[in-house]
Amino acid sequence: MKLLSLLLPTAALAFTDYSEKCTSESPCSTIESISNDDFPTKDTFVIYTTSQSGDRLQKANKKMDSSSNGGWQEIRVDLDTNYQTIVGFGGALTDAAAININTLDKGLQQQVIDSYYTEGGLEYSLGRVPIASCDFSTEVYSYVEVEEDLELESFDISVDSSPTTGDKMGLIQRVLKATANPISLFASPWAPPAWMTQTNSTVGNPSLREEVEIYQSWSKYFTRFFEAYRAAGVEFWGVTVQNEPAGNTGAWQDLKMSPEEQRDFIKNYLGPELRAFNPDLKIMMHDDQRVHLKKWTDTILGDPEAAQYVDGVGIHWYSEVEDYVTWATKPFDKMNDVKSKYPDQFILATEACNGFIPIIDQGPKLGDWNRGERYGYDILHDLNAHAVGWTDWNIALDLTGGPNWAKNVVDAPILIDAESGDAFYRNPMWYYLGHFSKFVRPGSVRVGCSSTAPFTQSPMEAACFETPDDKVVIVVLNRDITGHKYNVQVVGTGNYINVEVEKHSIQTIVFPKP
Repeated sequence: MKLLSLLLPTAALAFTDYSEKCTSESPCSTIESISNDDFPTKDTFVIYTTSQSGDRLQKANKKMDSSSNGGWQEIRVDLDTNYQTIVGFGGALTDAAAININTLDKGLQQQVIDSYYTEGGLEYSLGRVPIASCDFSTEVYSYVEVEEDLELESFDISVDSSPTTGDKMGLIQRVLKATANPISLFASPWAPPAWMTQTNSTVGNPSLREEVEIYQSWSKYFTRFFEAYRAAGVEFWGVTVQNEPAGNTGAWQDLKMSPEEQRDFIKNYLGPELRAFNPDLKIMMHDDQRVHLKKWTDTILGDPEAAQYVDGVGIHWYSEVEDYVTWATKPFDKMNDVKSKYPDQFILATEACNGFIPIIDQGPKLGDWNRGERYGYDILHDLNAHAVGWTDWNIALDLTGGPNWAKNVVDAPILIDAESGDAFYRNPMWYYLGHFSKFVRPGSVRVGCSSTAPFTQSPMEAACFETPDDKVVIVVLNRDITGHKYNVQVVGTGNYINVEVEKHSIQTIVFPKP
């Protein structure tokens, strides 16, 4: 039944547009937040629903019951069992995002920013920033274009404030100003200056030149980046050592490293360099597909000298084919195995997007419900496999899925009509992300959460959390082609939360900790 529920919607929903169009005349809807008035008694709860049939983070206030509704699916919450602490949820602030947002008038630009970062939106708490160019730039560039400038005397980030990047720096500063909550920014390099590579190129999966001076200079490049951004008022929480070090298609920027090469780079160069610059900066290894996890973590975290510098492990979702084949590839088992073997390092989902598969499924599909559902599935199961957060790729693209100089177009939760400049669209992915980002706030702790059902049915997919303000948050995903009746009970209490959920929907339940 579960396989049927995954395959049938793909065909059924492919030609239906479930997006929300936002214009100056018809602004985006806002999300109604939770206040203490929503809980007049201890037996009340709030439930938010997004469904294929029309709900979009729709809020409802309800009362608990003293008995179960008899639903076959049951969820039990165990607040005495604690797992990882959540860092946050967010997306990447790329050149493409900045360029697209800047095609809109000032009012619509602010609507996009508000959609992600304010109380009426998703309240993102995490952000990824590429170090220099990536494929979602309009051209290849670095911050040191003078060849053999090993001392980085020509280091210059002014391109990040130029039309080339859509004033990416300005977008980041606007985001930080717009939000009332802290945002944990982390940076990721795609490639060093071309002259630092063995092929004098940043495409084709090059490697660093082998001279010690190159490794030293590349390490100092990181520090110079953080210093320059700090001078502009932008502080970073973390950094990944290299985006997709195992290699990409070779069509856009990259720096290929073997696990052994990354291990040695971390322990001999980058780790000491960054610890001297900012000992609190979180250093993340890997930043690549989950299929590589075992080899990379065993090589790097299995080396105590390298492991002392590593705070976390970054993961991408692509090689699992957008989680279509998790029954075979078992990516969440891989994550659980890493956490079990290396409990001192966190796991963070650092990049994901729909529409990346060439020919078969590439580029945007405006309003595609199935793509939102896939986001919900991956986020929920990554969290249940110990991820401390989840990072979307570009926060905004145009209707063709770009700009991308390498023609590697993909989808995004917000698509902008960059040609007319008078509208943008919020895809179902945006709403699915909101069911996590708005309610599972930084500092929340994942708690015990078990879901059961008779043999003839599938259990509800759920994740449970306790927030810093003593609320319990439960996110429940229904990917099935039918609705369900389920109930929730917190272990040790006598009350039940009885729910009827529609097909193809996601719900977030919030109530005070008993």
